[in-house]
Amino acid sequence: MTPSLSSRPKPVGAGCVLVLLSVSACTLGCGGGGASPVAPPPTAPPPSPVTVNLTPGSATVLLGSTQTFAATVSGTADSTITWSVNGLAGGKSSTGTISADGVYTAPALLPSPAAVNVRATSHADNTKYAEATITVASDVTLSLTPGAASIELGAVLAFHAVVTSNGHPDTAVTWSLTGTPCPASCGTVDSAGNYTAPRTFPSPATFMLVVQSAADTSKKASAAIAVTSMFTLALSAPASVAPGATATLSATLQPAANSNPDTAISWTLSGAGCSVAGCGTMGNASSSLAAGGATVSTVIYTAPGKTPSPASVTVTATPTADTNRAAQASITIGSGGGTIALAPASATRAAGQRLTLGVTSSLASGSTLNWSVNGIAGGNGTVGVICAAGSNPCQAVSATSAAQVDYFSPAVIPAANPVTVRAASQADSTVSGTAQVSVIAHVVVSVSPGTITLAPAAQQQFFSTVLGTDNQSVVWQVSGAGCTGAACGAIDASGIYTAPPSAPSPASVTVRAISSADTSQSGSATVNFSTGPAILGLLPGSVYAGGTAGFTLLAEGSGFAASSPGPGSTLLIGGTPRLTTCLSAQECTAPVNSTDVAVAGTLSVQIQNPDGSLSNTASFVVLAPPGADELIALTASSPSASGKDIVVVETSSAGSSLSGASLDLNVAALGLFSVATNTCTLGGNALTAVRPAGGSAALEICLFSWSGLDTSMAYSVTGPAGADDVTVAGKQSAGLGIIHLTLQIPVSAAPGPRTIFIQNTNLDKTAASGALEVR
Repeated sequence: MTPSLSSRPKPVGAGCVLVLLSVSACTLGCGGGGASPVAPPPTAPPPSPVTVNLTPGSATVLLGSTQTFAATVSGTADSTITWSVNGLAGGKSSTGTISADGVYTAPALLPSPAAVNVRATSHADNTKYAEATITVASDVTLSLTPGAASIELGAVLAFHAVVTSNGHPDTAVTWSLTGTPCPASCGTVDSAGNYTAPRTFPSPATFMLVVQSAADTSKKASAAIAVTSMFTLALSAPASVAPGATATLSATLQPAANSNPDTAISWTLSGAGCSVAGCGTMGNASSSLAAGGATVSTVIYTAPGKTPSPASVTVTATPTADTNRAAQASITIGSGGGTIALAPASATRAAGQRLTLGVTSSLASGSTLNWSVNGIAGGNGTVGVICAAGSNPCQAVSATSAAQVDYFSPAVIPAANPVTVRAASQADSTVSGTAQVSVIAHVVVSVSPGTITLAPAAQQQFFSTVLGTDNQSVVWQVSGAGCTGAACGAIDASGIYTAPPSAPSPASVTVRAISSADTSQSGSATVNFSTGPAILGLLPGSVYAGGTAGFTLLAEGSGFAASSPGPGSTLLIGGTPRLTTCLSAQECTAPVNSTDVAVAGTLSVQIQNPDGSLSNTASFVVLAPPGADELIALTASSPSASGKDIVVVETSSAGSSLSGASLDLNVAALGLFSVATNTCTLGGNALTAVRPAGGSAALEICLFSWSGLDTSMAYSVTGPAGADDVTVAGKQSAGLGIIHLTLQIPVSAAPGPRTIFIQNTNLDKTAASGALEVR
């Protein structure tokens, strides 16, 4: 029998092994016999490949915003992922960054190209990864205020740019100027958007201010800027100068409000009958400042030794700020037998407007003057016409002895501008006076201040000037890009603007003055609003020095932090924080001590908010107490007095209130006091004191004040012509704010009404006029 793996052969030593090897060999390779084949041992399956899955596979992300990615790893127990952006682990600021947990943050500046790649790589097998494409998008919009502006030479105007986005882009912007005169002659703009106009008039005078987003340089906004030249130049020169004599010439350049033009002046001489030195000579010009910011350029003119023919020399003063605005005067080289002066010597008139010219002359009364405009007798429609003063329609004149005439400007700006209006003696043409009239296309309205920052609810007085007409009347309006109606504030007919209780967004409005003479013309100013704390007023704002009781100071304004729920704002008095109670964002109170007001001076008051922001500084005035009261006597024949300066302070209780009743020192009621019953009968009528037949008599009275009256206060009585014949002999507190006074009425007391004066320890003083009448 053939052995099998289950047979148990006889033990034959090593041969057994041979048998087993033989059987084993047969099992593996023999096909016959009765043994069963044995299967080979199983082979382990190959490991699964590592795979990475990433969601989402693509995304659009706004600047500065985030996108969360989820990565899953299969085929390995190690699920760790490493993240990269455009092949850089963790990314970088210019293309975006990604955190270890897959949160991608887009850059604040738009990259180029705008598509970036996010890769999630398996830590177990760094050859395995998944990728997603991100498109970095910009929804940036840019707004600019004001959208257009006219600005005077050298003036400064603040522009404001607002970057808006649903993302979180970089909000920085860059400013630039573009146009034909740029960059040399169109002014400058700083990094904050403050534009400074050039000091000399550019050509052309219009260009663009451009603001560009740093986050998305394709987003821009622009404002049209027009530079204006509204300064005035007045030339003063004598009508005539004798040959070889000298005369002082002056040109006064008055800048427009809030402007800063170049004030240099150049001088030249010319004449039809002379050239160079034949017209005379001028020394070196000197400049000086005059009232109102004007600059006066002065030069000494020496007439030629020989009178030219014709005998007229033209002096021209040309401003560097605008060479088109030169002023001229004509000087006659002659005997100088008299003078003629016209007033005003220079003026500006819009087309179709009148200018009244007055004549001052040393000529004989009734002398006839010949009038001309640019050498044309009586003028004409091209250069303007001389009219009889007040005539309507214009009654043209070329010769008159009247002390006034009207110059009626032409409808179109003349080629020779300004025009010269001349009044010459008919008896001696060498004696004359001139006036320079600049003709402009339309009236020009300017508003000052041109730019101002106000706190909410503050007030500001605006002023308007209408160049080119005597009619200075304007209509005021206020508007804003982020507000309408009362939300922009209000302005009254006199130009007093009241800001709204809260700032609009954007935080600026435009105040506009519309000319009544020409409603198509207007000027404007920009009001910007502060958002921090601002003090608008103090109550009291002033007290007398030496008060001993202390009092409450009330600061009124906006932007304060209320004490409830807190933390609230703090009042700083003289730089020292005080225990402060802020009932609202508009009111804060703090105590003032007697040491604060011991001596006369000024205390600084500020509000500090919890975030450290400080308000403007308000001044609290401490005045030295006055001396003796001055008596101002008024009678029926002299019911008023002039030349009296009356200086008063506010009551120290002005910052306090109780149940709606004023705490100011006053007399609310008075009456007779009964010593027998210790009672006071109060009323509203004056008390009567009857003079005794001899000696003196006591009158017991009582006074009541809502603020309370007590024995620490001083009481006195005055009478006719300052008589103090009624005295206060005693004072006692009757409780409930009532004081009991004992008055002494002498037999010599003058009949008539008396005034009772009361002064407290804070030196507040009140008077009950006519409270007592002596009979």
